[in-house]
Amino acid sequence: MREELDYLHESKAQRAFAVAFDSHSDYVIPHVISASPQVVVTEWVEGRSLARIIESGTQEERDTYGSLYLRFLLSGPSIAGKLHADPHPGNFRVMPDGRMAVLDFGATADLPDGLPVAMGRLLSVAMRGRPDLVREGLEANGFIRPGIHVEPSSLLDYLMPFTEPAMTDEFLHSREWLKALFAKTSDPRNPDWAVGLKINLPPEYLLIHRTWLGSIGVLCQLGAKVAVRKEFQRWVPDFDPPALTQ
Repeated sequence: MREELDYLHESKAQRAFAVAFDSHSDYVIPHVISASPQVVVTEWVEGRSLARIIESGTQEERDTYGSLYLRFLLSGPSIAGKLHADPHPGNFRVMPDGRMAVLDFGATADLPDGLPVAMGRLLSVAMRGRPDLVREGLEANGFIRPGIHVEPSSLLDYLMPFTEPAMTDEFLHSREWLKALFAKTSDPRNPDWAVGLKINLPPEYLLIHRTWLGSIGVLCQLGAKVAVRKEFQRWVPDFDPPALTQ
């Protein structure tokens, strides 16, 4: 929260992104012109908020800019060594030339080595239906503390929002899919509800988790069909999913 209110900190993060993505064919990061502890002045960009695409965009626009949106969030750590951790649709604007402008770098995570390798490994073993390895991986990375018992098979269900979109070549995000997941994990009568109470979130994963869950929500608002599997394979280290079945 302190970093969100530190505009010199934000300006440094934005400068790093602007330099890393300078002349990119798909993205525009406004360069910082001046900054102080209370204000940041940047280049001006024109464009429609992604929120407007959610309201009235065509399906082609939803798919195109949903894909660009996810790709930017996933690629930031590899390209800029940082994660943009505020996935609110108002921070993403579609410019007249079709590129996506990205704003608001107050919430960022420093990831100089890219996304954690453990993410790709955990996703891969979960998608292969290996609850034993999922539990081992979660314990090794601090997601399950010593002495906490979680049924391994329940962990696979709990990870479904992250794995299911990558189980096909393209995945159609929808509000209905999200509502079904939420109903499942928010009902105290459902065993999956208790799983969430036993999962620990290591501090280094806080902004990653926030960004990932937030982006799923935005993609479902968009109703975007996105090649999530392909994007994960490109940007998530050690992501090795099982082969698709016909």
